Amino acid sequence: MMKRTIGILLVVLMMVSVLTACGQPAPAEPEEPAMENGEAVDDNVHFAILFGTGGLGDNGYNDEVNKGCEMAVEQLGATYDYAEPRDISEFETQLRMFADTGEYDTIIAISSEQADALKMVAEDYPEQRFTMLDTIIEGYDNIKCITASHPEQHFLSGMLAGIATQDDRFELSNPENIVGFCIAMDTPTSRGQASGFLAGAKYVNPDIEIFTNFIGSYTDPVTAKELALVMYERGADIVSVNAGSSSQGVFAAAQEVNRYVIGTSLEMVEPEVTLSTSVKKVWNFIVQEVDSLDKGTWEPGFVVLGIAQGVCDYDVEGLDVVIPDDVIAILDGAKQSIASGDLVLPTDLDQVDEWAANNQLNK
Repeated sequence: MMKRTIGILLVVLMMVSVLTACGQPAPAEPEEPAMENGEAVDDNVHFAILFGTGGLGDNGYNDEVNKGCEMAVEQLGATYDYAEPRDISEFETQLRMFADTGEYDTIIAISSEQADALKMVAEDYPEQRFTMLDTIIEGYDNIKCITASHPEQHFLSGMLAGIATQDDRFELSNPENIVGFCIAMDTPTSRGQASGFLAGAKYVNPDIEIFTNFIGSYTDPVTAKELALVMYERGADIVSVNAGSSSQGVFAAAQEVNRYVIGTSLEMVEPEVTLSTSVKKVWNFIVQEVDSLDKGTWEPGFVVLGIAQGVCDYDVEGLDVVIPDDVIAILDGAKQSIASGDLVLPTDLDQVDEWAANNQLNK
C-alpha cells in the first residue's frame, strides 16, 4: 500500500512539473549563421565591377568610380572584385566570368561602351542583378541604371569658357573668341557631354566659335595632345576634354602653349592652366547602389541625377584662376534655373544650334 501511494505521488509531481514548464517560455537557442557549402555566409554586399579600358590609375573616370567602391567598403562593409579589360572585345567575356560565379549581389558596368555586352549577358543570366552607370538601358528586369545628366555636367564650365574667352580678367585668354571640346569616342554619352559644353558657351556668348574633334580612344594621350594643339594654334584659348587617360594629352598641350584647359576629374588638374573641372560625382552612384542592395530596396529601371541633386557642377578649388564675383553670380543663376526646370538643356550635338537660337542669357 505504501509503495502504491508513493507511486501516485511521483506521477502527480511529474504532471505538475510538466504543466509548470508549459507555462514558461522555452529557453532561446543560439542562432546559427547562414551556411552555404559548409561555410558561414556574410550578409554584407559583395559586388563585381568592370572598369573601362583606361584602367585604374587614369586620374579620371575609372579612379573616380573606384573611389566609390572604396567608400562602399568603408561605409557599408561591402566587398568587391574587379576587372580591367584592355580592349572593348573583352567586355562580354569579363561580364560572363563574373555572372558564371553566381556570387555577386550585382555586377556593375561603368560606360556606354559596355552597354551592348551587358545587354547580351543580362539576357543569359536573368536571375543576376546588373548595374549600368552613365548609360540608360531599358526593358530589362535585372538591370538598374544610374546616370548623370551629361549635358548638366559640362554646361556650367561651357558658360565659364564662353565668358572667359572674351574677358581680359582671365589672363590666359585671347581676343579670338574661340574655344574647343575634345571628345574620346562618338557615343551618346560623349555627345551629350559635348552638347552641354557647347550650349553653355553659346548661352552666354552666341557669336563664339567652337571646335570639336573625336580622339578615337580613351587611352591615347599622344593623339589627344596633337588634336588639342591644332585647336590652340587655330585660336582657341580654352579646350575642354572628357576622354579618360587621353585627357592627359590635352593638359600637356595646354601647358605647352600656356592656354586654359577644362577637365572632368578633380584628380587631373594643372593649377596654372586649368580654368575649371566639370564635376560628376560618380562615386556617389556606387555608394547609393550598394546601400539599396544592403537595405533590400534595389529595383530595376533608371535614375538620372544632375545639378538639382548635387551630382553635377563646376569646380575651381585649388586652381590659380580667380573667378570674379559677377561671373560666379551668373553661373549660380544658371544653376538655379536648371535645378528648377526652367532651363532645359539639349542632349545631343545636333540640337545645340537650334537650342542656342532660342536660349540666350541676355534675351
